[in-house]
Amino acid sequence: MRQLLITALALAYLLVLASCGSTSIVSDNAAIIGTFNIAWLGDGDQDKNPRTDAEYLMVADIIAKTNVDVLAVEEVENQAALQKVLRYLDDYEGVVGNGSGKQRVGVVYRKGVNVKVVGEYLPLQLDRPDRLRPGLIVECSKGAFSWIQLCVHLKSTSRYDSTPAMMDESRAWRTRQAQVIRHFADSVIADGKETDVIVTGDFNDFPGRRNNPTLEALTSSTMKFLNADMRSCANPKWTTIDHVLASPTAAARMIPGSARMENMHDYLSTADASRVSDHCPVIVAFSCTP
Repeated sequence: MRQLLITALALAYLLVLASCGSTSIVSDNAAIIGTFNIAWLGDGDQDKNPRTDAEYLMVADIIAKTNVDVLAVEEVENQAALQKVLRYLDDYEGVVGNGSGKQRVGVVYRKGVNVKVVGEYLPLQLDRPDRLRPGLIVECSKGAFSWIQLCVHLKSTSRYDSTPAMMDESRAWRTRQAQVIRHFADSVIADGKETDVIVTGDFNDFPGRRNNPTLEALTSSTMKFLNADMRSCANPKWTTIDHVLASPTAAARMIPGSARMENMHDYLSTADASRVSDHCPVIVAFSCTP
């Protein structure tokens, strides 16, 4: 009886949300690529941020509204946690990296889009696998567009850095991680097999920062942040730290004006939005035509 009630509530919730918010149009001529930090998405066992079935459904609905083809996801505990969202997304599959701790990187992708999970990118852990998360590499193609995508979650500078020395250390790690990402992109392009490289994820910084910038290795490269000036959905005074970064040839495929944020605050209550995440999905569309 309880399960039937949950299912009925879930269906009713989807019907309500289906009439709200903005959605982009799925097209065979566009690959929609993005990132979403789901804020401690747990598997239901001793979670830091416990969620009800209805709240897992809200997360799924936000993803569905993006019409994304390939989505990097961050702060996912394990595969079981991701499955609690994917059970509501019949058109999608997903994989979570092994990593360490309860904030792992993964990828969600539309069935029918060619996605091969290559594996974790361990250099992003530097010399601290106990503190830093590896990336996740996937090879993707849709239509005439093929690309290599690196999904990342870089070191944060947060309230847990309780001393100036700890803050300096976190920024130093993130600076080094940006250098690792640049090396990854340069190496892929130099290899000659693929020039379209896309990096998606939570960078925990933005490219225009003046004080203590940490992404200079990327801003001084040929790579381009495609949503550099986008504002945070958590606070419009902030610049978002969730990014889609592309190599020159991939950036040239960006459909003008397609960079957007699926701002759940436009149609969810403050309480419901806070249960989903303190981040919103960021997506960019790329041309799939020759």
